[in-house]
Amino acid sequence: MLENLHIMPSVFEEEDFYRLNEVLSALPAEDRVKTGRDFLSDLGITEENTTNKF
Repeated sequence: MLENLHIMPSVFEEEDFYRLNEVLSALPAEDRVKTGRDFLSDLGITEENTTNKF
């Protein structure tokens, strides 16, 4: 990790381990949980093309 992410050992030792672990284990954008609005937009349902505003 230190070599691939270009993190100096001194900086790594000062990092919050739990926050660093959370960042490194984050999912890619396409695999993250979507909001309801994002899900409907992916289906082609947008506020502009519906009669009921969501």
